[in-house]
Amino acid sequence: MKVINKPLKKTSDISSARGTAINEFWKLAVSAVILLVVLFFLTGFLVDIIVTRISFETEERLFSAFPIPETNPETSDYAVRFKTAHGILEALKAGENVPPLNYSLVLMEHENPNAFAFPGGTIGITSGLLDVLSDDIEIAFVLGHEMGHFHHRDHLRGMGRAIGFSILKSVIFGNSIGGGSFGDIMNLVLQRRYSQENEKKADRFSLKLIHSLYGKVDGTQHLFKILKAQEKIPGWAYMLATHPSPEERINDLEKYAHQLTE
Repeated sequence: MKVINKPLKKTSDISSARGTAINEFWKLAVSAVILLVVLFFLTGFLVDIIVTRISFETEERLFSAFPIPETNPETSDYAVRFKTAHGILEALKAGENVPPLNYSLVLMEHENPNAFAFPGGTIGITSGLLDVLSDDIEIAFVLGHEMGHFHHRDHLRGMGRAIGFSILKSVIFGNSIGGGSFGDIMNLVLQRRYSQENEKKADRFSLKLIHSLYGKVDGTQHLFKILKAQEKIPGWAYMLATHPSPEERINDLEKYAHQLTE
């Protein structure tokens, strides 16, 4: 019997095709990432142009009926402290660069210490925030921080970026690699970094406002020190968080406070 060896042409072709497919996939993925990043910044550029043309009066009119989950402070255990916070808000309204909005303060029943800026000039504070903050300057810093968001129009920019990016992504990518969950992940990562920068700017706006009204900044970092003591997540996890870590915010505030008090 004579044995004839033949080259494995089919096997070789399959391996080559597989390698080509992998290379093409990575090229497609890299191209999608680059295009998504470009779309994100393009969306931001267009939204910034639009937002600068929306007056504060128009903002109030558009979002006057914005639904906000609030608790009646007069029937809660926080009536006195809420009244104090409301008086502080009234004093802050006279500060430099504070947007001319018809500000209102609402109480939100929640144990986590937090505050929120709602479109139109409404600031929400949680009952948990009133539990941990006692001094006027501590409350003033939190309220000033939310005013910083209004000053920079962060709430409008954030809404515009989310809606605009989603529309552009769907139009360009459809259901392809950039239009599905991959595109959503990219948007999430980019939005998180953008949001963290907004938080730092709002912190600095508030610190400058507090310094101009109170002549000092002692106590403004109290909330972040509390959050740092309660911190349960590792530092690297803040890469995907909407806020910088408490430690990072404390360090940034200390540097900026030094500049203000020099």
